[in-house]
Amino acid sequence: MDKPFLTIIMPVFKAEKYLNHAVGSILGQTFKDFELILIDDGSPDRCGEICDEFAAQDERVSVIHFTENKGVRITRNTAMTHAKGRYITFVDADDEIAANTYERIYKAVQDSFPHVVIFGLEERYFDSKQQLKDTRKITLPERYFSNRKELRAYVIELEKSTLYGYLWNKLYDAEYIRSHNITIKEYPIASDFFFNCDFFMDIETMMVLDMAPYAYNRRIDEGLTSKFFTNFFEIQEERVQSLLNQYEYWKMCTPEVEKELAGIYVRYAFAGLLRQFDRRSGANRSARREWLQKRYDSGLFKRLIPLTDPDNRVVAALSLLLKGRHTTLSLLTGRLMYVLRNSLPLLFSRIKQNR
Repeated sequence: MDKPFLTIIMPVFKAEKYLNHAVGSILGQTFKDFELILIDDGSPDRCGEICDEFAAQDERVSVIHFTENKGVRITRNTAMTHAKGRYITFVDADDEIAANTYERIYKAVQDSFPHVVIFGLEERYFDSKQQLKDTRKITLPERYFSNRKELRAYVIELEKSTLYGYLWNKLYDAEYIRSHNITIKEYPIASDFFFNCDFFMDIETMMVLDMAPYAYNRRIDEGLTSKFFTNFFEIQEERVQSLLNQYEYWKMCTPEVEKELAGIYVRYAFAGLLRQFDRRSGANRSARREWLQKRYDSGLFKRLIPLTDPDNRVVAALSLLLKGRHTTLSLLTGRLMYVLRNSLPLLFSRIKQNR
């Protein structure tokens, strides 16, 4: 295969239960002009063998094997250096994608070939028995952006909708990635977001498609036992700061942008506070108060929190606690959120989305 339209990259690690379904959703695409790079990231189960079986059955599939686990940053960066496609996209090994996705995208972009194509997703929530319990579609109206000013003004809408920070809901111009030496950086979480910050910094064209073909499968039992990151909030604070820096670099940091970033900051502040009640944090009552006080003293807090005026009722209530620096009430709210997330995770998810 000389130069396919699309390279699809899939890191694979401990995904034996889901891998056949995920790869099957790609190989079953109505659009055929793609290559699929599977990266066996030192997986201890049968993932490596399954990858090789797919490669033996379909010439569009190639496999890269790592003898030890390297993590998604290295696997994805390695695969990008092997990519032959005009565009690069990503699919996770426990997700799936609708059969006509890439055909619809190709038809939409064949006359313009923008730097990036963005589409929506469907969040699917599974319980501990792998039963589908809830779904939520996230899409934005279809639009084509042919100049930097309009594109940049719209980035805050992408972040507000949560569609900015993912890798797998986008097709990226591969030559643009190479010519600007854009790579996925070392972050324990949110590395997708920081890649997008780099990629979007100077692009000129973008297409947003009003469709949600990507099934983002969220498994509640696995989410509750996921890795604990002591610097979770610091990374999310850096995320907000990066967006602020991006808009300042563009000379487009309007009061409206700052207001939207303030609402995003509130969400992350309480997500970080919630984690202070996880026993893995090692925080006691005094440490939690100290953690919250440290937030009050940060420059980003002082700049953004006075500007909060969110549409979401839950975020609006939380922002009032932070604006008033109501430490005791904030800590009580954080504890209640932690208990709710662990005892009724589906309800917690719905409340977060104000549904």
